[in-house]
Amino acid sequence: MIKVLAIVGSPRKGMNNDILLENFIKGMKDIDTNIEVEKIYAAEVKALPCIACDACTKKLGCILKDSTNEIYEKYNNSDIIIVTSPLYFNSVSAQLKALIDRNQAIWSSKYALNNSMIDRDKKRLGFVICTAGAKEQPYGLSAITPIMDLFFKSINTEYIGNYFVSNLDEKPVSSDEKILIECREHGRSLMEKAELSK
Repeated sequence: MIKVLAIVGSPRKGMNNDILLENFIKGMKDIDTNIEVEKIYAAEVKALPCIACDACTKKLGCILKDSTNEIYEKYNNSDIIIVTSPLYFNSVSAQLKALIDRNQAIWSSKYALNNSMIDRDKKRLGFVICTAGAKEQPYGLSAITPIMDLFFKSINTEYIGNYFVSNLDEKPVSSDEKILIECREHGRSLMEKAELSK
């Protein structure tokens, strides 16, 4: 069974990010119903910000005590990781960014301690869904890509695609059938790639 970890970066449940994620997962299930999906809301994790204390370069894991520590193992056990976020000030949400920054402990486990918290031989696929209220700008949502690229590299996951949607202040995704269909197609495509990589 393929294990899917879906991380919702939006602090607003049931809105654009949630709706797109559900359509994406429907597309995945169009290809293979035998998948296990766990959804995590970054806002509910309440990740404490990384304080650059360097403790993770001396001892495995993070010394900050919150539920982020439980998510490290979820990354490790997943076959597919989907991350969604609204665009806030041309970046991911603060809730998601705090969670991403705490991957410093994973980086340290690999490169400072030589005792990786992540199975570096396991194949994982990563995909990003990002939404923006404003109309599409010339630079698009380009600031998201390098952040997510480093996130996926830290957890040894192949970053295989994005689905970016703009202008949602004017027309939310719930009223745009074309976007919902496109998102479902992206889910199908990801699942086809996952089936091929088995």
